[in-house]
Amino acid sequence: MNGFTTMHRAMAAALGVTFAAACMAACSKDRGGFATDEHTFFDASVSPDAPATPDCPLQCSLDGRSVIETCGGTVVQSCADDLACGAAKCQDPCAAAAADRSSNGCDFYFQMPRMDKLFPHSCNAAFIVNTSAHPVDMTLERDGNEIDISKSVFRTSPGSAELVSHAGAIPPGESVILFLSDSPPGFAASGYIRCPLGVTPATTEDTVPHRTGIGSSFRLTTNMPVALTSMYPFGGAASQYPTATLVLPVATWGKEHMLVNGWAASSAGDPGLQIVASQDDTEVTILPNKDIVSGPGVVGGRAGEPTKYRLSRGQHLQLVQSEELSGSIVTSDKPISTFGGNSCAFVPSSAKYCDILFQQIPPFEQWGSEYVGVAYRPRRGNEHEPVPYRIVAARDGTVLEYDPAVPAGAPTTMSAGEVAVFEHGTGDAFVVRTQDVEHPIYVSAHMTGGDGAPPPNSTAQSFSGAGDPEFVNVIPAAQYLSSYSFYADPTYAETAITIVRRKTNGAFKDVWLECAGTLTTWKPVGTRGEYEYTRVDLSRARKSGDTFGEGDAATTCQTGLQRMRSDGPFTATVWGWDAYASYAYPGGTAQRTLVTTSLVQVN
Repeated sequence: MNGFTTMHRAMAAALGVTFAAACMAACSKDRGGFATDEHTFFDASVSPDAPATPDCPLQCSLDGRSVIETCGGTVVQSCADDLACGAAKCQDPCAAAAADRSSNGCDFYFQMPRMDKLFPHSCNAAFIVNTSAHPVDMTLERDGNEIDISKSVFRTSPGSAELVSHAGAIPPGESVILFLSDSPPGFAASGYIRCPLGVTPATTEDTVPHRTGIGSSFRLTTNMPVALTSMYPFGGAASQYPTATLVLPVATWGKEHMLVNGWAASSAGDPGLQIVASQDDTEVTILPNKDIVSGPGVVGGRAGEPTKYRLSRGQHLQLVQSEELSGSIVTSDKPISTFGGNSCAFVPSSAKYCDILFQQIPPFEQWGSEYVGVAYRPRRGNEHEPVPYRIVAARDGTVLEYDPAVPAGAPTTMSAGEVAVFEHGTGDAFVVRTQDVEHPIYVSAHMTGGDGAPPPNSTAQSFSGAGDPEFVNVIPAAQYLSSYSFYADPTYAETAITIVRRKTNGAFKDVWLECAGTLTTWKPVGTRGEYEYTRVDLSRARKSGDTFGEGDAATTCQTGLQRMRSDGPFTATVWGWDAYASYAYPGGTAQRTLVTTSLVQVN
């Protein structure tokens, strides 16, 4: 490790997070009456000046409209119409979202995941869901210049990819697609996916560098909280290299990060990452565990030696090279965010074909010490279909425990900055935990190439072209929320949601999905009875998904806008795939501070 781990200091006590009782109004048992305010206030922080006793603290109601007592749900204060509850306090809705530390927010920076310009500039889009009780106005800018989006915003109907032009504010609880960028009109190339006919993209400029370099990011701001997902390219099944990521608001960024790439190098692509600044004159210091290779405008650095970079507001530093930088430490004097991926990865490295990989990685302080591993609905009905998992450890002496058993090849001890890879069945659910919150880890789940690779070079299974490489953040159990609003791309043949819920005060709480009602077909995870999981199909073989109920009361799930809620903590991950194409992203996440001890002092 080139002396890298010796630079880590011993930790002091870290902050443990315990889920409080959710004494809120029960979610609807039927399929109607969904409250459009989608604030996620489960386990919200208590305002320091809130009048509450230690045995009965205050929190926000599930609908975000009032401050309540956790003990019995008694309303202490109802918020005015122009306010929302955040951190047990009525305040401006954007401030409330920031106080609640979730993936809903009002200020975002993001950019295309296309890190290698050997691939054409295809249609880049964003899915935006209004998670507030008020209309949302949004502004897009780049390099400090506002971009006209009047002809770039569209909506769809459930289960349909047909686009309808949208003007004006986004109504409460509704969603739109913002078409961000595309190549200029008349462009044509192999693998190029243009934006749909009738769409005028916000810009045709490409400000992401070719491999290593400095680029410019989009900034999206709103007057009310939204959930934001970046999709590249839109309609990407035909491109055969799509990816997507949940975008995290600036209010939840941090000053300490550990870099995570999407996968190792192969003959098709290299590990890549992007570091984004939201303020001018941001100093970024990387302590790399491998040499940083120089590129245009970027001076490289030696492994184990701090390397400094300076970024302006909205700039991103992109590093694409054959050696992974996963496990390297990044610090900054102002909050930043990191994205990790691969320019086009074979997963495993000998299995065809490649896809772009891309996820926004939470800051180190938000990493967890306990995760549930369970992946997508199997592509060919085999719940033992191998899914690669990757774990990145942050501390020396990290000890890992698994329930019900240690998966073959999974690590039981890890050192700081170490990356471990193992395979486990998509439906062979497991829990992995470390000895305490002072030893957090990062976990990702991956889909393998659709064609696999035969022995002796690989044992990767072939799925006759169904799906292709993708990776997604596995959400720590301490970051589960109680409600989600997200959008599932309607252009994929197969789309499913994987849902995991956690027991609260000795009981599992109902989980309500708008198209399904209360979900009932849960399966246990491990032997301790702490978690259960289920899946719901939104599309199958280019048709609608699962049907719930009977006769006139039956409802069928479809792609498009999804809304979920519970009185307890759960997580939901979207997986979509088609011929040699796939994407995945979490429907949302809390971004609570779980770790308080610094990684290392870098000077």
